[in-house]
Amino acid sequence: MATRQGADLHFDEPMTRWEPYRDGVRVHTAENTYTAGQLVICPGAWAPRLLADLRVPFSIERQVMYWFQPKQGTDPFLPTRHPVYIWENSAGVHVYGFPAIDGPDSGAKVAFFHKGEVTTPETIDRTVHEDEIRAMADHLSGCVPDLPGTLLKGVTCMFSNTADEHFVIARHPEHPESVTVACGFSGHGFKFVPVVGEILADLALTGATEHPIGLFDPARLIDTVLPH
Repeated sequence: MATRQGADLHFDEPMTRWEPYRDGVRVHTAENTYTAGQLVICPGAWAPRLLADLRVPFSIERQVMYWFQPKQGTDPFLPTRHPVYIWENSAGVHVYGFPAIDGPDSGAKVAFFHKGEVTTPETIDRTVHEDEIRAMADHLSGCVPDLPGTLLKGVTCMFSNTADEHFVIARHPEHPESVTVACGFSGHGFKFVPVVGEILADLALTGATEHPIGLFDPARLIDTVLPH
């Protein structure tokens, strides 16, 4: 959709730094340097480096997602029969999952929520280990016993956590005329993409939004201490 509206999309082109430039910004990547009137930066796990001047402590957490082929097949896990869910047990451990949305041979996705070690984009362990798979299967056997059949795949990702697990969405406090930031989504940002996209477009185009975003002001987190 963006391409049809005239956007240029640059993939696999890491951003190294950005800086104010004249009445706008200048962005440096591994391939080139760009200037623009407005910058919307959503750096994910790279927020600690690319948005260090916010003085917001971000914790980057390694997470593992699993796709299991259920013991009795995927029929009970199809979207018409099975919901998106999150399950908290008496010990406070959260597991979440999805129906088999990719067809009968692709399994159903499941993962722990906030149960990973602190990492960085440069040092993250991308290997899914056997003990992790066993821990996931053992946990599922007590709440969704038909699910942990055969592991089809495991994939790692990164959560960018804030101290209160709320987002950071705002005009940059030091560069409010040209820079909008969105980060610190703490593992639950994707489901808010439509409204976050609208907010960021509002901020970049007009400097304000009708959506109430005071909760996401980075000022609340300046120099806070992250929980361990």
